Amino acid sequence: MSMSQASGVHRQHTTPPSSFTEHPLTPPPTDEKPFAQAHRVVALFRDIRAGKHTKQDPWRIFQLASGEYREIQRQLDQDEPLARYVKSKIRYDYDAAHNQLLVRMPTAIHELFIARVEDAIHTQLKLIGDESSRAANFARKIHPARSTEIRFPVDYASRGTQTKHEPDASFCHQDARYPGVVIEVAYSQTRKTLDRLAEDYLLDSDTGIQVVIGLNIAYGKQKSRQATLSVWRTRIEDNEIKAVQVITDEPFRNTQGIPTDHPGLRLQLRDFAYEDLALRELGATDRELAITAQQLCEYLDAAETRDAQLETLGKPSIAPGLKKRKRSDTPPDQIASGDEAKYVEQEKRATKRMTQQDPDYEGSSSISFSE
Repeated sequence: MSMSQASGVHRQHTTPPSSFTEHPLTPPPTDEKPFAQAHRVVALFRDIRAGKHTKQDPWRIFQLASGEYREIQRQLDQDEPLARYVKSKIRYDYDAAHNQLLVRMPTAIHELFIARVEDAIHTQLKLIGDESSRAANFARKIHPARSTEIRFPVDYASRGTQTKHEPDASFCHQDARYPGVVIEVAYSQTRKTLDRLAEDYLLDSDTGIQVVIGLNIAYGKQKSRQATLSVWRTRIEDNEIKAVQVITDEPFRNTQGIPTDHPGLRLQLRDFAYEDLALRELGATDRELAITAQQLCEYLDAAETRDAQLETLGKPSIAPGLKKRKRSDTPPDQIASGDEAKYVEQEKRATKRMTQQDPDYEGSSSISFSE
C-alpha cells in the first residue's frame, strides 16, 4: 500500500480508553486533590531514581485527567535534577488520544534479551550490506534505533500534545521518518497493552511502521517458562487500514523452557522501510532475515542465567584502607563563565610547565582549583 492510499483512509477509534491496559482503569475519587495522578507519576519517577521500584510491574499505566500531562511537565520543570534524570534515564509513553501515560521499568532480563535479539538482526543486515546488489545498498541504510523516541503528528489538537513512544528496539531506514520494524518485550500481565501499542504504532505512523514484533516472556509470579511470539501488520479492508495480528502468542519456548518447533521470527528486508521507499530502492528484490526458535531460546536463557548469577560473578577488589573520592556535587552549570576561563588558563599554564620540565610529556596535568 502506498502512502497516498494511507493518507486517504482515516483511523477509527472504536475502542474505549480503558482498553489500553488489561485491567480497567478507574478515575480517582472525586474528593482527591486536583491532579492526583500527576503527583503519583512524579512520585514514581522519584522512586525509580532512588532505586525503590524493583518489585513493581514492568509497565505502569496512569489514566490522566485533562491537563494532567502538562501538570507533570510543570512539576518536573520545578525540580531540575529530577527532570534531567527523567529525560536521560526513564522511558515512558504518552497516548494523547486517550490521555494515558505508560511508564516503562524494564528488568535486567528484559534488557539483556532485547539486546541479543537486536544484535542478531543487525548482524544479518550487515552481512547483506557487504554484498554488491540493490539489497546491499538498501541494507546499508538501515540502522538500529533502539529506544529512540517516536512521536506522531498532533491529531488531537484539543490536547495540544503529541503521542510519543519509546520502544524496546527499532530499526530505521535513513530516509524514513519512522522505523520500519519495532520490537517490544512484554510480560504476561501486559499482553493487551502491547496489542494496543501495536495498533498505535502501525496506524498513527500511517503505515510508516511496517511490522510490530511482540516477544512475551513469562515473568514474575508464574512458574511457567513459556515464551511466545506475536506479530502485527496492517491490512486494508473495506477501504480502511486495520492493524492485524498475523501471529498470535505462538510459543517458541514451552513451559519447561525447551525450544518448540516454531519457525521463529521471520522478516523481509522490505519490512525495514515504508512501502514506497522500499519499492523505489529494492524493486522486486527482497531478502529474508530470520531468528530461529532455538536462537530466541538461547538469547532468553542467557539473559535469565546472567540475571540469576549476577551476585556470584567476579568483581575487582579494593585494597584495604584505600578510599574512593567522588567529584563535588556542584552541578557544572553553576560554574560562572569567568571561573571557567580562569580554569582553562590555569590548565594551559600547568601544561606548559610540565612540557618544559619533561620534553617527552604527553599526558594532562593536575590542576589546582583553589581560589
